[in-house]
Amino acid sequence: MLTFKSAADLRQLPTSHPAYNIIADLVQRLIVDWPPQHRPYNPEDDGYIVLIEEEGDQNPPFAIWPDDPTILLDLRHSWEGIMSVVDGYWQAVFLANNECGFVFIIPDAPWITGELRQSILDNLDTPWEEAD
Repeated sequence: MLTFKSAADLRQLPTSHPAYNIIADLVQRLIVDWPPQHRPYNPEDDGYIVLIEEEGDQNPPFAIWPDDPTILLDLRHSWEGIMSVVDGYWQAVFLANNECGFVFIIPDAPWITGELRQSILDNLDTPWEEAD
């Protein structure tokens, strides 16, 4: 798992990485200061972007916060929405409160299985359709 809390964090990925463009776009749009509230962006208060990567035999799988037992599967009933696969990745949004949000970039990979995969599929946003 990689976290992106600033534009400098993009250096964690080579520009050839399949998720690079997705994450670079999100960093540009979401990692910003809040001039109307006269306060700078603070990732611990405002949230950040998380790239989920294969972790092998790590236990627990997909732990998402240091020093916290929460794993990605624990959020399965709390997603605000999940965008369909773009460039091989889902974008899952979790809002911890009215100011703090996280975007999880999750690969549509064979190692995303079981309840986690099913929760992603169950929470996919449906395409918007115009009413007749």
